[in-house]
Amino acid sequence: MTGNVHHEETKLDRQIGLVGATAMVVGAVIGMGIYALIAEVTAQVGTTIWLPFVLAMVVMMFGIVPMIQIAAALPRAGAAYVYTSRLLHPVAGTMVSWLCVVSVACSSAYVSIGMAGYAAPYLPFDISIGTLSMILPALFLVLYLFGLRVASTLQIVLTALLIFALLVYGIKGAAATPLKMTSHLPQGMGGLFMASIICYTVWFGFTIVTEIGEEIRDAKRNIPLSVVIGGFVILVVYIIVGTVFASSVPYNPERITAMNAPLKETGEAFLPPALVGLISFGALATALTSFNATAIAMPREFFSQARDGIAPEMLARVSKRTKSPVYAVVVYFGIVFVLLTLAHIFEMEIDTFAVMSAQGVLVMTILMSVAALRLSKKLPEHYEKAYFRIPRPLLWVVVILAILSSAGFLALTMADRAGTLLVLVGIALVAAAWHAYRVRHLKRQGIDWEELIRRIPGHDEQ
Repeated sequence: MTGNVHHEETKLDRQIGLVGATAMVVGAVIGMGIYALIAEVTAQVGTTIWLPFVLAMVVMMFGIVPMIQIAAALPRAGAAYVYTSRLLHPVAGTMVSWLCVVSVACSSAYVSIGMAGYAAPYLPFDISIGTLSMILPALFLVLYLFGLRVASTLQIVLTALLIFALLVYGIKGAAATPLKMTSHLPQGMGGLFMASIICYTVWFGFTIVTEIGEEIRDAKRNIPLSVVIGGFVILVVYIIVGTVFASSVPYNPERITAMNAPLKETGEAFLPPALVGLISFGALATALTSFNATAIAMPREFFSQARDGIAPEMLARVSKRTKSPVYAVVVYFGIVFVLLTLAHIFEMEIDTFAVMSAQGVLVMTILMSVAALRLSKKLPEHYEKAYFRIPRPLLWVVVILAILSSAGFLALTMADRAGTLLVLVGIALVAAAWHAYRVRHLKRQGIDWEELIRRIPGHDEQ
């Protein structure tokens, strides 16, 4: 290599253990859905709310298993970029990475809007939900810049708090409300499909933990375990809380979707004021855990690109004080602020962000599933050292199911939200053009690009 790409040897501290990784999964998944999107899902399916959550979870499990297989062999920061660029094609890596960042930024945007709906009534002054939704992530960003170790500890504490708040709502609600788990679909199959797509966005938080592979201790073991443990906790919480909410409100789609704080508004019917306040405080904890998980995970995509010189080198710089890529974090939240500004200007509905997020994740899932099939041949030495190895015939079955189910979900979104998918296609094309420009730039600097892209960035655990 006749040139040099700066910061390619940058190391990230392994500060997150199994408890922290599990809290990351639980906080990301619950934070992205139960408070912010439960009204949208209920408006589509009523007391059959359990069904879209199960369907979305099944589709997500098909997609997450191939990704976990790669992570168990090659835990790295910026998994979407590293895995796709090394196992499929460098251009695909950049495109998938951009889609991953934008999709999760959409999730952060709707979480911010949802949290603002819960927080606004408790403030001593009047403020619009749109304005508050932009202030809250800005405040979190300031908090995050204190460092990853503080943020990881905070994740564990806040996750415990939000689970407690949701279980209070679920248990008290179950005791006070006749629970209904039906199979009736008030909006027909179309409502079920739309609800399942929205729920799919919720389950995407499972993949967050694969993005921070270089910051998890014993990552090859703890990444799969955190997904299994976190998945069990999430399933229990979703079934309890979702059923109570759907059973406690008369089915009226317009009224349900008009709720700014769904759990708070329904909880007032069977909870004392102090516990209603706890539910709203749990909403704050929920949103913070979601912000925290995405702030730790998604900037690693920029960080990983910068290691290859695809992103500007400053995005690979790790702060000596915080031990995290601060510039990349700021850029990620900048994207979230842009999305929130667009939502305010064009009065976008919260489910628009949810569907756009799901579309991006579905495309990413298809490509990452194919990448998993190439792991044993492209990187056999890493595959042999994996914490677990899925038998290749079984992996083929899982990958085919992941591709078919993801493609099916993607096709369903075309009927109602083709415009958001076109936006994502445009982003992918811009990413490809940017990739071509950066590769030419590196070559003009004397960088041997072909040699550079053959190496595996990052560091294994010592």
